Amino acid sequence: MIVSSRSDEASTSMGNFLLENYNFKPSDGSGNDFMRGDFLLRFIDERHLYYDRFEADADLIGNVGSIIVLSRHSSVADIKSLTVHPTGNFDGAKLGGIPGKLSMTDPSGMTDALRSIRKNYKGTDFEVTFEATHHGPYLKIPHYYVEIGTTHNQWENSEALTAVCSSILNRKENGNRNYVGVGGGHYMPKITKYVLENDVNIGHMLPKYQHDIVTEGIVRQCVEMTPACAGFIVDKKGTKSKVRDILEKVSDESGLQIIQI
Repeated sequence: MIVSSRSDEASTSMGNFLLENYNFKPSDGSGNDFMRGDFLLRFIDERHLYYDRFEADADLIGNVGSIIVLSRHSSVADIKSLTVHPTGNFDGAKLGGIPGKLSMTDPSGMTDALRSIRKNYKGTDFEVTFEATHHGPYLKIPHYYVEIGTTHNQWENSEALTAVCSSILNRKENGNRNYVGVGGGHYMPKITKYVLENDVNIGHMLPKYQHDIVTEGIVRQCVEMTPACAGFIVDKKGTKSKVRDILEKVSDESGLQIIQI
């Protein structure tokens, strides 16, 4: 299911671009649901960050394998970006979700989306990158965010819209192993580069600025909410020694791999 929020201008722009260019057809009379093959495009009025009814909708239970949320990307530095990321809160819940709770990730779908956006985007204005795990909503259905940032001009950019929307619809299920990404800044630069050059998938991503609050419980949650997690891909210089110690303990006890980059 692809979710477009009418309370988010970029999300609305992406949703309308899908309707206008990719042959979605109304699936009922609500004006909210549209179908194309195995894809359901749903428009909601609420801001997606705080929308906590995904799993309460009866038609989703058992029928939706993954949710892709369309969103604007905000950047204090006005970095023009096309990003993908998982959701959840390592600590508080200032932007939706539940304090200290991580959502279920979709490593294959999200990582393939990143690769596809990088391949399909032919312009030079946008950076294509992961973002670390952050904000709501809290979901147990595998999902990820796809974002365009940061202003109206970018949200209407046809090259960016084409790259993002085609990446969503051309998703594949790859057989790569799934890992938790650890270390580095919010855009996880070394993790992003490694994933684009190697046959691996990433689920949750734990950036350095969160390392002071990291506990063994948080690390185990990252593993639990990254399906079939094989271990950790670690930006060694971008990871605090306290966290490296926790990763080694969890890996030893759970038979997980650590790849240091």
